[in-house]
Amino acid sequence: MAIDIKSGAQVTLTVSKSITRAGARKTLERLFLMDKSVSKPIEERASNFKEQPKRRGGCIWTKRPNKLHPELARGASATIKATPQIIRDLKSVEAFVDVKSA
Repeated sequence: MAIDIKSGAQVTLTVSKSITRAGARKTLERLFLMDKSVSKPIEERASNFKEQPKRRGGCIWTKRPNKLHPELARGASATIKATPQIIRDLKSVEAFVDVKSA
């Protein structure tokens, strides 16, 4: 399956099978976080988190919220704008996702 998408087009990514490679999972997480509907709940959680600076070993340390990863189960989808870099990323993970024009 060859991906033939023009730069600047809106594309919909749908996870078609379970992701077995760690590098592919990282790439798909990064791509899915570009969709506002996926990243908004994570940003809301981080905005409600109160930072708690404290002294630790003579330095000020700040507790920050843990990173939440998007759910990449089979059937999960996101809509993003295609750029040349994103098209290259999609070609590297095309075995795990279905890419369609939105």
